[in-house]
Amino acid sequence: MSTITGLMLSIKKWDDYLFYHKDTGVFDRYPVSAIQMKKLDPNAKLLLKDDNNFRFLTYDEINHKDIMRFYVRECVEDKLIRKQLFNILRRDNYVDAFIDELHKCELYEDFDMICGDIYIQIFQEWEKNNGLTN
Repeated sequence: MSTITGLMLSIKKWDDYLFYHKDTGVFDRYPVSAIQMKKLDPNAKLLLKDDNNFRFLTYDEINHKDIMRFYVRECVEDKLIRKQLFNILRRDNYVDAFIDELHKCELYEDFDMICGDIYIQIFQEWEKNNGLTN
């Protein structure tokens, strides 16, 4: 699994925001980096946006369901497996179950190869929109 695909699939519907910290190159759930946290006055108010900390995409902004539907519709030939995967996509919390089913059916590598490119495009667009590309 590519790191970007793994990052995107790890974001859950009920999660708080995920942040990218330019100074450390780390994604985490804190609105400031560990380096900045050490320098902050405990009473300081955090900025909603600054040049170092960037809010990452939310679960809804990624739209896993469309990506997964595309994969099932275009790439899964076995009708029984296709039906199982589409049924999983009807659930509220479908991402982990969908990935588990792909592993059971030995389709995960194929999914990652095909849909990993979509996740990478989404990630690159996020980078561009936040001025993080060179």
